[in-house]
Amino acid sequence: MPIPTGGAWPPPAHAPAYSAYRTWDAWYVGDPAELVKVYTERPTAKVRPSQLAGGVVGMLSRFLWGSPPRIGQRDTRLHVPVPADLAATSAGLLFAEPPTLACDDTKAQEAVDRLIEHGLMTVLRHGAEIGSTLGDVYLRPVIDRDVAPDRAIATAVPADAAIPTIRWGRLVEVTFWSTIHESSGTVLRLLEHHDVVGKVGRITYALHEGAADELGLAIPLTEHPDTKHLAELLDETGSQPTGLDRLDVVRIPNAGPQRLWRKLGPLKYHGRSDLDGNEPLFDRIDEVWTSWLQDIRLGRGRITVPDWMLQSNGPGQSATWDADREVYSAINALPDQNVGLTISQFAIRHVEHKATLDELMQTAMRHAGLSAQTLGDEGDVAMTATEAQSRERQTFVSRGDRVTTWAPALAEYTEIHLALERIHFGGPEEERPNVEFGDSVTESPEQVARTVQLLHAAEAVSVETRVRMVHPDWDDKQVEAEVKLIKGDQPEPIEVGGALGALAGNQPEPEGDEEPPPAEE
Repeated sequence: MPIPTGGAWPPPAHAPAYSAYRTWDAWYVGDPAELVKVYTERPTAKVRPSQLAGGVVGMLSRFLWGSPPRIGQRDTRLHVPVPADLAATSAGLLFAEPPTLACDDTKAQEAVDRLIEHGLMTVLRHGAEIGSTLGDVYLRPVIDRDVAPDRAIATAVPADAAIPTIRWGRLVEVTFWSTIHESSGTVLRLLEHHDVVGKVGRITYALHEGAADELGLAIPLTEHPDTKHLAELLDETGSQPTGLDRLDVVRIPNAGPQRLWRKLGPLKYHGRSDLDGNEPLFDRIDEVWTSWLQDIRLGRGRITVPDWMLQSNGPGQSATWDADREVYSAINALPDQNVGLTISQFAIRHVEHKATLDELMQTAMRHAGLSAQTLGDEGDVAMTATEAQSRERQTFVSRGDRVTTWAPALAEYTEIHLALERIHFGGPEEERPNVEFGDSVTESPEQVARTVQLLHAAEAVSVETRVRMVHPDWDDKQVEAEVKLIKGDQPEPIEVGGALGALAGNQPEPEGDEEPPPAEE
């Protein structure tokens, strides 16, 4: 698919994905106004009234956020940020402990260390959170000498800012886009198309002036100050060569297989969002939370008093009740029989609401591949790695699946990044690093010490192995120095003679078949 030149936006083939992106983004951001807008502005054309009871429109109207608030009443609906927490937790499982990127070449390793020093792990953490929300994220290096004069900059692009072409699961080309300016219904978009022609990677730019749902006509890049500098980067073909013989973009899908669009050719290889299929559960969570807070609001104690207890404020000034008044003057008329102060105190169903809310949250997390304890209310209870693995098995299975996706993609991106720095900044020869993700649960020092002690008592590990277990982040020189210190602190063995020495190997046993003389009685 070449760079789009006009027509509807987004392109019709990608419209189903962008409709889902808008819904998932609304849940992720958690803006109540946007949620109402998403669920009340769905197209209703060509829908018969008989379909409303059980059709898509009828279903959406029964959502908490699908019905507009009543006129004249305050909108008391509340949103629980479970989708955002879920996405952040999914990203944290991958990058809470940064992966290790190791190269054989020393100079390449130094370039990788510098890349990490300049914020690669932060970009990856944020990219993983966006990928969890939208299903895909794209990594690309950017060269901007005004910002970084001696290196490339690592960036992540969300799926709702990309129009990809994916063939057999591999990214062939992609168009990134961004809104430069929007005013009075006119939208100015910048398109950035990445592809490979004849083993030459290139980037093509285009500026379009259109509407919210139309790409519009192409205008020169020099028409806007934010894109004027791009015109200077183009060669005689109208594109910017990257210097690579391959695509300079790496796509990382979140999960699979794709459920929504598995039968649609352009979309069947897209990654699956963690929010996919969870929208009704998120809506019910908000509904239960809103009902709980409504119980608290309605459960405030109220006092109902008869008219004869009210204090007159004068002619035409109505009457009021003073709850703090202690002495009342006598009145001539008797009050109505059996009418007095009435205290109303409604029950707050906190147990029922909490149980329902916990069950809904656990179901939503399980659907996203997370165990109930991952976002549960278990508290910060200390546990060993074995206990954590047992209680959160589903979470670690999902993490393992995503590590197998992220590790090769991260290695490929690092190689591309180093190649661009070699071409444009004279960096070292690129190398694809070995990527290793660490354990997401770290053993406590007490647990590590107990394990080392048991292995030492069983004579199953050497001093060097014990040091490496206690200090996994040490290099070979540090380990070797520590081993020498430990052996230097140990006392010299004392040779023992006699039968005990023979058992210890210090003395040979008596030769021949001579038996020791019997003990005297």
